[in-house]
Formats: sequence, C-alpha cells, structure tokens
Amino acid sequence: MARIFSLKPKTLYHWYRNYLSAYNPDKDSGVWHPKYLENIDMETGEITKGKPLYVFKPENIGERMSIDDKAIGHEGFTILSNADTGKIAMMVESCKSAEVGDAISQFGTDLQKVKNISCDMAASYLLVCSEELPQAKVVIDKFHVMQYVYDAVLDVRRRIKKELSSNLSKGKVKTQQDKAILFQLDLLRQTRYRLTQSPHKWSDAGKEVMDSAFCNHPQLKTAYDLAQAFKKWYAIENIYIKNSQTITADLHRWYYNVNDTKLDEFRSVLKMIRKHENEILNFFICGQTNAKAERINGKINRFISNNYGMKDKDFALYRTALYFS
Repeated sequence: MARIFSLKPKTLYHWYRNYLSAYNPDKDSGVWHPKYLENIDMETGEITKGKPLYVFKPENIGERMSIDDKAIGHEGFTILSNADTGKIAMMVESCKSAEVGDAISQFGTDLQKVKNISCDMAASYLLVCSEELPQAKVVIDKFHVMQYVYDAVLDVRRRIKKELSSNLSKGKVKTQQDKAILFQLDLLRQTRYRLTQSPHKWSDAGKEVMDSAFCNHPQLKTAYDLAQAFKKWYAIENIYIKNSQTITADLHRWYYNVNDTKLDEFRSVLKMIRKHENEILNFFICGQTNAKAERINGKINRFISNNYGMKDKDFALYRTALYFS
C-alpha cells in the first residue's frame, strides 16, 4: 500500500494512526480507555488502580469458552475467548490467578452461560475456572496433553544419545567403535520430528530410518508405541464409538502398560495425567480443544508484527481489541 501511494511506511503509519483511524476520537470520547481492576490494601482499605483490562465484552460470552495466556511485547496477557465465534471476551494484562479471577468475575451473571471451558494445565487457570466457573466443565486441552507425552518420547531419545556420546573416545583419532556410535547419533538426529508423527506420515526413506533406529534402540520404540497408543485413545471418533466406561478402562490399561515398561521418562507424564484425569476425560464429553484460542494467538502475533510491533503499546492494543473482539 505504501508503495502504491509512494509513501514511506512510517509516514503511512503516522497518517493512519493520527488521522485515518478512529484511535484519537475514541480516546477523546472515552470509547477507548482500558478498564482497570481495583487493588484493595487490606490494612488501610485504600483502593488503587490494578491491572488494565483491554477487552471486556460480555456479549462475547457463550456456552463454550477458552482461556489461554499470550505474550504481547514483554508482558503476559490472559485471553478469554469464545470457542465457537473466535471472538475475545476478555484480555487482561496478567497471568496471576487472583488478578485473572478478579477480571473474570466482572462478567457477573453472564458467566452462567458458560457450560464448557478449555485451558492448558496451568495451575492458575485451573484454579480460576474452578472458582469463577463452578458450573462449567473444565476441559484440559488435548494438544497440550499430547505435547507432554511426546516430550517424554524425546526425553528417551535424549537419554540414549547421551549414553552413546559418553562412550566416544577422547582422542582425535576415531576408532571403529567411535564411527559406529557417530552413525547411531546421526540416525537418532533424523528421528527427531518423526517421533511426533504417525507412521503413515513417514516417507519411504523415513520408514527406513525409523526401522533402523527402533531395531538398534528398543526402548525408543517402546516409548514411541506408548505415545501412539495414547494418541489413538485420544482420537475424537472415540466419542461416538465408545462409552465413557470403556474410554476410562482403556486409559487405565494404558497406565498399566506405562508402568510395565519402567521407562523413567514417562513417570512424570503418568503422574500428570492421573492428577488431571477428570479434566482430560471431559474431552470425550465436550469434544472441545483450545484450537481456536491458539489460532487467535497466532493471528495476534502476525497482526502486531505487521503493524510495527509494540512501539506504541496503547495503539497496538487498541487495534487488537478492535479487530479480535
């Protein structure tokens, strides 16, 4: 656009911000002014200005909501969005449970509309959901859970690489054993992304790499098979072909299989899934993920990068609020 009008990008930005957009009129009329939370000093009772609430749209509250964190500039934000419409209902400059809870409580009776809310496993968001939305089913995002499982597989790969590297000789001259170890290390390097994919996505060359790696490192195959079994259990089609008792029984069978392998890397994963079992199983009741919330995060990233970043924070957040709520 700047080239069409023979204008420098900064010049066009200046004219858009100050004259073409409604930013200054909205500021003057009070249409754009972040709402601030209140902080109360428990000793003196003094009320001070708290964190800014850049988006507060009760009309965007619906039956299915998502809550997620977002880094904008150097600050952390919490975004509450409608999982059906993709519109932001709330954006507050905080990720602390007390402050996020205060912000959500501002919606009052509108919160009664919410039947399901999805989030990651952050303790702060789980606490907020249980306190502010007790009537809603909390669904831990499927993709965050799968990431934990895949990280355990990659941790097994990392351990194997470390063990191999420790057996390399210290001298400059490479022995036959060193060459064999280096070959295995290169092979493991090629498995990095394939370990997070289903087998049908591998190319013929990829299948050869994985078959060779699994043949030489059985523990890696065991870890990969556990991840794929969990992914199969997590498939959305199971909502329609299995009842809740069968789904729960299948999950407990997976627990047993994990314990049977005695892979240390899966212990923390197993502990985490057991701790949040009810919220994970709610996926099969609600069928909801944080996918739209993640897409909003990606769109905000592109939007801000295409508009000169966060040099003018208030204007950037004004436009973000305007476009995404």
